Amino acid sequence: MEAPGSPEKEAGRILRHAVRTFLNHVAGYGEVLREEAEAEGRPELAAAYGRIVREGDSLRDFMLPCFRSLDEGGPEPRERADLVREAFGLLYDIIAEVQSIKSRLKGEPRFAPDTDIILDAANSLVGLLEERPREEGETGEEAQGAEAELPGATRRGRLLIVDDSPFNRDLLARHLERQGHEVVVSGDGKAALALLLAHPFDIVILDVMLPGMNGYELIGRIRSDERLASLYVLVVSSLDETESVARCIQLGAEDYLPRDFEPVILRARIESCLEKKALREKEAVYIAAVTAAERRLRAELQEGAAYVRSLLPQPLAGPDLRSAWVFIPSLSLGGDVFGHHRIGGGSAGERLALFLIDVSGHGIEAALYSVTLMNLLKGQALPGTDFGDPASVLARLNESFRMEEQNNLYFTAWYGVWDAGSRSLTHASAGSPPALLLLPDGSRRRLATGGPIVGAFEGASYANQVEAVEPGSSLWLFSDGAFEIRTREGRLLGLDGFEAILGESAALEAGERLPGLIERLQLASASGNFDDDVSIVEFDFA
Repeated sequence: MEAPGSPEKEAGRILRHAVRTFLNHVAGYGEVLREEAEAEGRPELAAAYGRIVREGDSLRDFMLPCFRSLDEGGPEPRERADLVREAFGLLYDIIAEVQSIKSRLKGEPRFAPDTDIILDAANSLVGLLEERPREEGETGEEAQGAEAELPGATRRGRLLIVDDSPFNRDLLARHLERQGHEVVVSGDGKAALALLLAHPFDIVILDVMLPGMNGYELIGRIRSDERLASLYVLVVSSLDETESVARCIQLGAEDYLPRDFEPVILRARIESCLEKKALREKEAVYIAAVTAAERRLRAELQEGAAYVRSLLPQPLAGPDLRSAWVFIPSLSLGGDVFGHHRIGGGSAGERLALFLIDVSGHGIEAALYSVTLMNLLKGQALPGTDFGDPASVLARLNESFRMEEQNNLYFTAWYGVWDAGSRSLTHASAGSPPALLLLPDGSRRRLATGGPIVGAFEGASYANQVEAVEPGSSLWLFSDGAFEIRTREGRLLGLDGFEAILGESAALEAGERLPGLIERLQLASASGNFDDDVSIVEFDFA
C-alpha cells in the first residue's frame, strides 16, 4: 500500500479521477442526448442513446474494480482478468453503437458534437484499461452517473459550477438548467471567486482539483468573506478519500458528493440549500420587522410614560404643607398613580384630597387604567360620591370598576383628606400598604383601615379613620414595590425593613430625604434596582 502523500498515491488519485470522469461522460451525455432525441420525436435515435446509457452503467460495475487496490480487498488476479475482459467487451459495444449513430447523423450539428464526446471518453477508457497498473486504491460504493427522469425543481436558484473539465461543466449545467436553475460556469478558482464577488449566487458547486486556486482554498476564501456569508457550497469531486471529505466539511462546505453521484441526491441537496436560504431570508425580514416594531413601541412607550408623568401633580410648596415625590416604573409604563387636589367643605373652608393607586400588572393596559382612575378622582367625576369621605370614595370605586368588567384588573388604593383648619387627616385604605406618619418625636404610626382591594368583592365596605397631625409631622404614601425587594442577604426587605430605612432617611434635610431613601433602598437590593413599580410621596406638615 502506498504511503500517505506518496507519489504513487497521488498518481492513483489522478487515475481514479480520470476513470470516473470518462465513465460519467459516457452515461451522462448519453442520457442528455436520449432525452433530446425523444423531445424531437426521433425514437430510434433515442433508443440507441438509451443503449449507451445502460451499457455505460454496466461498464462502471466492471471498470472500477479493475483499479481497486489488492490491499483494500480488491479482486484476485484471475477475477481481475475476467473483469477487464467484460469491461473491454462493453467498451467495444459502446464504440460500435456510437459509430452506428454517427453514420446516421452524418454530421448533424444538433447531436454530433456531444456524440463525439461519448466516443472520445470510451476510447480514453480503453487506453486506461490497456495501461492499467496492477494495484490502485479505490474506496466507497459506486453510484450511477446517468441522471434519472427528474421533474423540475420546486425552487429555482442561481448556481455557479466550478470545474476545470469543460465536459463536466457542460454536462452538469445541462442537467441543472433542465430543472429550471440559472447556471453560470467557471474553469478555475480565481475566476470563480471574482464571479462570486461581482454577482449574486445561491449555490456554488465545485471540484476540489482546480488549477491555480484549488477547491479547498476557494471554500476558505468564501467562508472568510462576509459578502458571501449566505452562499452555500456543494463539492462534487472524484476524490473520495475521507480526509478530503472531512476537510471540505470543516472548511464550511454544505455537502460532498462523488463525481458519479446519483442525480436525485444532488437535486435534493440543491433544493435543501435553496429552502434553507429562503427560510433565512424570511427570518431576516421577520427580525427586521420585529426590530422596527420594537423601536416604534419603545418610542410610543416613552411618549406614554412622559404623558403619564406630566399628569402627576406639581409638588406643594405652601407655608403649611410641602410635598415631594418619586415615580420609578419597572417598565416604560407602570400601574402606579398618585395625586392631590383641593376640595371644599373643611372647617376653614379648605381641604386637600391625597391618594395613591396601584393597578395590578404592568405596561400599557395597567397605565391606561391608572390614568383613567386618576383623572376621575381629580375631576371628582363619580356621581353620588362625597370626595371628602374616603370610605365613600373607595366604596363607589368598587361598585364602578368590577374586575370582571376590566379584563380582570384590580387595584389597591389609599385615600385621605387633610383638613388644615382642624389639623386632622381622615383616611381609608383598600388592600394597600399603610401610609406612614412620622411624628416630631421620631415615633411612627401606620395608617391603614384594612379594606379589601377594589374591584374584587361586590358590596365590600370600607371604614374611615381620623388622625390628628402635629406640626412638624410628615406623611409618606408608597406602593408595595418600595419594600418588596430581594436583599443582598437573599430575604425580602418587607415593610419593617422599609420603615427602618425610611426612619434613617427622614432625619436628613427636607430636600435630601427622598433621594437618600431611594439610594438606601437600592443599596439594600440584591440587583441594585427595583423589581416592581415604585411610587413614594412625602407630605411635610409645617
